[in-house]
Order: sequence, then C-alpha cells, then structure tokens
Amino acid sequence: MKLRYVTCVLLVVATGPLLVANNLRAADDAVPKAPIAANNPSPAKNIGVGKELWLFGGGEPICSSVEPQYCEASQRAAAERHFKVTQAFREKSFLLTASTIEALQALPGWPAAVERKAAVMDKLHQLLAATPEKSWPEAAWLIEFAVLDLADDEQNLLDDWFEQRPTLADGSTAPMQLFYPGIAPYVREMFEAFVASAKSRGVAQGKFSADGKPKLVLLTASSNDPLQWVDYYLQLFTAAGADAVWLPLEPAFTEISAQADPTMRQQQCADINQQRFIHNGQYNRNARYPELAAYQLQLCLAPEKMAAMLQNADAVFINGGDQSLTMRSLQFSAGSQAGEFTALGKLLQQKIAAGMPLAGSSAGTAVQSGRITAIPGKPAIPMLSGGRTSKALQFGAIADVPDAPLCQLLQRCTAKAAAGYLTYKADGGLRSFSLGVADTHFREREREGRLSRLLLDTDTDFGFGVDEATVLRANFFADDGAELQVMGQGGVWILDASKASAVAKPNPALHWQATGLVASRLLAGDTMSFSQGVTQARLRCVPEQPKLPGTQVDPETYAPVDQRRWLAEATPVIACQRQDGRWRYLQLPLTLQVLPAAPDDL
Repeated sequence: MKLRYVTCVLLVVATGPLLVANNLRAADDAVPKAPIAANNPSPAKNIGVGKELWLFGGGEPICSSVEPQYCEASQRAAAERHFKVTQAFREKSFLLTASTIEALQALPGWPAAVERKAAVMDKLHQLLAATPEKSWPEAAWLIEFAVLDLADDEQNLLDDWFEQRPTLADGSTAPMQLFYPGIAPYVREMFEAFVASAKSRGVAQGKFSADGKPKLVLLTASSNDPLQWVDYYLQLFTAAGADAVWLPLEPAFTEISAQADPTMRQQQCADINQQRFIHNGQYNRNARYPELAAYQLQLCLAPEKMAAMLQNADAVFINGGDQSLTMRSLQFSAGSQAGEFTALGKLLQQKIAAGMPLAGSSAGTAVQSGRITAIPGKPAIPMLSGGRTSKALQFGAIADVPDAPLCQLLQRCTAKAAAGYLTYKADGGLRSFSLGVADTHFREREREGRLSRLLLDTDTDFGFGVDEATVLRANFFADDGAELQVMGQGGVWILDASKASAVAKPNPALHWQATGLVASRLLAGDTMSFSQGVTQARLRCVPEQPKLPGTQVDPETYAPVDQRRWLAEATPVIACQRQDGRWRYLQLPLTLQVLPAAPDDL
C-alpha cells in the first residue's frame, strides 16, 4: 500500500462482531468524576495479570509554579500562597556578561549560517550595552530573539548558555513546585488510578502490605534537558500515592553502559555534562541542577544500583518530549551493537512483559509502539517519530529518525527527511504496545491524517490516537489483544487499516485516495475488547444502541481542512454525543480525499 507523492481516499468498512451495551447516562461523563474501574467495570476477566500499559495523550493540565494557569480557579489563591512559602521556581531568567558572550562567540559552527550567527552576536551585544547586569525573565528574553527566527535547538542553546540558577537562602537550587489540590479532579484521578493499579498488583504479589506504597521509577529521557522536569514528576507521583524515584537515563548513558573497565567508566561518568551537549544539545546542565547532577553521577558509577532500582520497580513512567531521545537512552545507536537494547532496556522490557504497569505521556506513549515477537507475514509495528499532517498527506512516510539537537554544530546529522516530514522508526520503539501505532496530542493537532498515512505506507493494521488530558489503559490478554478503557477529558481515535487499499491520482482533481478504513472513537467510561480489531465494545450512550447515519457523526473532526476532504457514508453507525459535544462511535465508514497542496499549506 505504499504511496509516494500521491493522493488518498479512506473508506471505512465495519469488520468483526460487535456488542454494545450501556447503563450509564451520557450526560454524566462530561468531566469524569471517578476512575473507570469504580464506575465502569471492565469486561476484562484478567485485569490484574498480564501486560498493562497506560497511554497518556500529553498536555495534562498540572497546577504548578511554572504553569499556574492550570490551577483550578477555586484553588489559585491557595496555590499562590504555597508557591510563595516554598520559594518555588517560577520561570527561567537569563543574565548577559561580556565573558559569556565571548565564550559563545568562540563556539565553532553555531549557528550554521554565518549571517545568522552575526545577527545573534549583534543582538547579544546590543542587549548587554543597553541593559548591563539586567536579569531577563523568560518571556521578555524570547521576544527579543523572536525576530531572528532561530531553530528550536539554537534558541535552546542560547537559553542554556545564559540561564541563571535560582537558589534558596541555603544555597540549594530552588525547585519548581506542584500544588496537588489545585489539579483538576479528573487529572488527579488518572494518575491515582495508575498508581493504584501498581499498588494492587504489588499487594497481590505479596511485595508489600495494603498500607504500603508502590515503587514508581521515573524516566525523563524524552526531554532534551532530562534534569528539568525531575522535581515536577517526583512531586506528582508522590502526591498520587507512590514512592517515586528517578532513574537518570539519557542518551549519553548508552555508551557508558557498554563500558566494562571501571577506570574508563569513571572518566566517562565524570564527562557526562559534555556528553549531554553532544547527544542532547544541552549546555552545562550540571551547573544549573547541581544536586540532581551529583545524584546522577553516583548512579552512573554504580550501574548495579540502577539495575536494582528498575528490578524492584512496581511501575514505570516515561515523560514527554522526543521519543527518539528515549530510544537513544535504551538502545545502542552506533557500533556493532547498533539497534540492540541496552541491559537496562532489556530489563525494562522484561518487567513490562511480566506485568509491571508502564505509563507514558506524549513521547512516553509514542515510544511504546511495536511488538517484540514477530508475526509471520506481518511487518513490524513502527514507532512514529515526527511530522505534520500536511507534509504526511503530500509526501508520505519516511523510515528515518530525527537528528539529535545541534547536530550541525557537532557534525553528526544523519536524517534524510526535512523538518515536518512524517518519519518513523521501522522496527518500533520500546515494543510494549503491540496492538498498533500510538499517537498523541491527537484531536488538538489534527493528527488523523498523519496516522492514516503512516498505517497505509507501512502496511500496519491499526493506529491509536490519544487526545490531550486523556489516558488509554490497555490490559493485555494476548500480544495482539487487550481490554481497553478510557479516562480523561478527550477521546481515543482507533483506526483499522487492515483492509485498506490506496490509489494514486484516481482523477486529475485528486492527489491520492484509499479505501477500506474503519474509524472508532472512545470517550471516558467507554470500554473495548480489542483483538485484531473491535470484537466487543461498550459506549456510554442513551439509548443503549443509538444509530445515526455516518454523515451526521462527528462533523467537526471530518470538516474540510486545507487539502483534506473526509467523506462519510450514510451507513448507520452506533454513535452519540457527550454533553460537551464530543462524539463517541464505533466503526464509522469514511472516505478521505487528498487534494494537491498549495505551497503555503506545506
């Protein structure tokens, strides 16, 4: 079904038996008030054993000192008092000095364009001359450099170079602070349900008593700066009921992990600050986070402690950012072992397969795609690594991994695809979510098109798009089968491409078209038994089995946008709207027509 520089129509056809029942009112779930497990017993018979994954869609609104806009209105005053009393870190600040500007000037190869480097240096000298010794708050700082149109990694380097370390009276680093009561109840319930599931399994296995706490291991390897969000997530999961600890993996660790010589390992661990600059494009983070850097160094020198931490974990959470960075932390990327999982990566896979709950948000969800055990006649499930829908629909999917930040400066660029093109890792990511490709920030970023194109171009049967502030819980009873539940504010879009076919330029007006896709959308409280497609589902609709013409279902999602034209069939489908207007439905027939794009659309 490969498509290159062509257009596609997607026609969804219902497949497999379907059972739908409902005894809950749709109006009750505009904002979930309790975990699904409490109000919606799953049809699963084996939840509590087997592989368990929690796929968060990203964008969870967390009340914190760096994002106070996400605090519940009724709690904002209390949150502000908490941030003030704890002297919380609020936002980055930057300080220019002649010596730091001179040091940046001496850095070869940055920015890549000589003219842009001159413009950056001119701007820095102008700011220093106009406002000597001024501390720049982040918002004002970014405004000053916006006119230079720097790439993200170039702006990040500027930020790192001049960022000030916030300190408390005792000289320690001021951390960002969460105010847990200020987080919306439905958000707290998602994280608490994940922790509670890990606790339930731990108690059942006799690891601790009913009043004990599950050991949750946090991975922040998805972040360009893996130290930045450690305090944030440790506070979140501690408040949610876990005994949370940080496992300080990052791409620089992959080379160190292969080092058997203790003396060489000690040297490499001591040099991790420089290695982070090479692998992540992050400058001198040890000076910004000295306490976390010291903790990381201790564990780097004692790899057996990191292995023990993961071995004893009752749950693992992977943060958002860039899933390719996560994979570079769990797999070797060069040398004779390139593509192989590190010892810690293999241990993580073993723990997941043995039933330890794994959760991830955004990149931490996307990285889970893939299957460990190959299925004869089926390609591997890929990991989506980047790209915009507009580029995806016009140019297709490319088996490629995005370059590391600042690769031009360090002469390490290898990517074939330009920015914005749809890319994927052909052999998958962590290979835990073995039902299909996982995508995130879904409805908010209109990613239906890019997921559709990836499935078509890679002959992958199924895709799962998770909206922001939403989690898909998957309890596996087989490698290709799981009981699914949804919690949160948004939905989960499930696309079946197992019977899809694609045609290039079916007529002069179209770029490409395909037929044979089936789309479903679940919202909070909905459950589904999934095994090579929908086999049983339960939607929270009134009446129990409402049917509507497909042409009337979810018109906002399928409205014409740019070069995309979704066409629904009139076939009746089970569907209903939630009180807030969001749709839930099963096996909706669709056609997607893709028109040639204007240059401004790309």
